Amino acid sequence: MRALMSENSLILSRVDDSQADTLIGEFADASWRQCPAYACAAAAQIRAVSEYVKITHGDELVALANVRIKKLPVVGTGIAFISHGPMVVRKGGEFDGVVFCAVLRKLSEYYSETRKLCLRIEPHVYADALRDAVKTGFANAGFTRQAGNGYQTFMIDLAPDLETLRKKLNGKWRTDLNRGERGGLRITRSSEAEDFDRFAPLLEQLADKKGFLAPQDAKFFKNVAAQAGLSDNITVHLAWNGDELVGGHIGSFTGDTAVYLLGATTDKGRNLRASYVLQWAVMEHAKSLGMARYDLGGVDEKANPAVHRFKKRMGGIFVENLVICEKMPAQPHSAIIKGAEYLYRKIKG
Repeated sequence: MRALMSENSLILSRVDDSQADTLIGEFADASWRQCPAYACAAAAQIRAVSEYVKITHGDELVALANVRIKKLPVVGTGIAFISHGPMVVRKGGEFDGVVFCAVLRKLSEYYSETRKLCLRIEPHVYADALRDAVKTGFANAGFTRQAGNGYQTFMIDLAPDLETLRKKLNGKWRTDLNRGERGGLRITRSSEAEDFDRFAPLLEQLADKKGFLAPQDAKFFKNVAAQAGLSDNITVHLAWNGDELVGGHIGSFTGDTAVYLLGATTDKGRNLRASYVLQWAVMEHAKSLGMARYDLGGVDEKANPAVHRFKKRMGGIFVENLVICEKMPAQPHSAIIKGAEYLYRKIKG
């Protein structure tokens, strides 16, 4: 049946957030970026609209996607963006390139052809073994790839037992972990608002020191966690030296993948190796939830070599995601979109 699947045999329909929240639990490749609480908050940041579509083949659910839509005033056209989707791998199943391509064609038929929007997709972070199949799926569905590099990260396979995972750590990293554990740090874990508030000053201090801006900061994820439904679990781990907070980590535990979202330590926390103890506690928690892997949240060796080295030493595999792929609508809508984006870039400098 799947060998004969095409966009013509698929049915696309809209679902509300509560339905989507339930359906997300059926997909192994679910991402925190696709969950209603995050998707709605992220859309609101750019004054976009968040919506969900499901795709079925007969009675079988084959795909689900959150789409954030930003329209240009008056003309009606704009951009439809799917972040780390669409979800196509059912729990207990495997990635199917035929299904993936058919789903992409159905999405482009609906958004690019019917609604006259530019459909942009930043695909889910699949294993490197599937990279060629994902790339082929986009090419066969008529998408073009933007220039530049995709999301880069280290991915830790959580299938081995904890003892084996610990042995896979780089010797220097493991030594620092041992030192941190001997220091008697206490790790707490929760999704309560007050713990996000406790972590926020640590991140702000780090941002000031390093000179970076985090639009999706601790306050943002506190609000996401407060709205999270069945599909997502945004959790904060805190490291304490006695009654003093010295480090924190915010992570997502969705589908079969845990993701490192934010982390920060104080100067004292760095001396106590709090970041090592926190990361190990997160790995233990992810294992206890049955997560298949741990995504270390992105790396950039040139811009931040120290963080790249820290994550590389955790025993994961380097993974580079495909860049954003897009399907433009027909003229004159594509020209309007390109012109509007050109003017926006000029104004922003």
